[in-house]
Amino acid sequence: MRKTRIGALVLLALLWAGHAFAWSFAVCGDSRDDRDGIFPQILSAVDNSDMEFLLPTGDMVNKESPADWKTYRETTARFRKPLRVVIGNHELYGGGTPEKFAERFGLPGASYSFTHKDAHFAIVDNARGTFPDDTLAWLDRDLAAHPKGKGGIKTLIVAMHVPPGTGETRPHGTRYDYGERSAMLLAVLKRHGVDAVLSGHEHMQHVEDWEGVLLLISGGGGAPLAPFQKYGYYRIDVGNGRVRESFRRVRPAKSR
Repeated sequence: MRKTRIGALVLLALLWAGHAFAWSFAVCGDSRDDRDGIFPQILSAVDNSDMEFLLPTGDMVNKESPADWKTYRETTARFRKPLRVVIGNHELYGGGTPEKFAERFGLPGASYSFTHKDAHFAIVDNARGTFPDDTLAWLDRDLAAHPKGKGGIKTLIVAMHVPPGTGETRPHGTRYDYGERSAMLLAVLKRHGVDAVLSGHEHMQHVEDWEGVLLLISGGGGAPLAPFQKYGYYRIDVGNGRVRESFRRVRPAKSR
């Protein structure tokens, strides 16, 4: 009798876990200078899965140039799902601007937002290594306009290129006041109950709990890696107001 009960509980737990997350998407960053065929493998894996879109967290090209963007267009040409792009610092090199980036992808601005099923996403332009007052004010207004419980929204996700500065994360190439600015960002996130912050920039894979907010860095999309890091992307499962991340490793094509 006891074994039967335990088995039933295990089965119930498995059934619950299978329905706890209703849908998923993928996130990866820093696919520039991809010499190992990493990004095409990520595109293929996402395209041939149940993940509903790919969110690249910036540095998709080395610099603003016709040749670099031509390569990116050719690489992504057969990808059948949406690309929810984030501007990175490399998109500003060579004369790039937030306005050029937004125009290239048909966006209202380099900071923009969208709602997908029961999750609202706010994409923040912090490619210059700071959180200006107007950017934080925009984020505050956008999250206030899309609160949990309105229009079926249960999950709030913020994405940006440069991860915020936390106790565990100190991103390179940021302004002197980045720690202070990151604290101001955290106050906005907490005020609205944001569930996760997705980022890239650091060429590594990293997950931490930032005072109740899931902070994820996915910077292994093809650019040279930091020591002891692995190429790959994260699958993000979403459902019932919960977010779960799982890392998917991708090996260099030449060694496969």
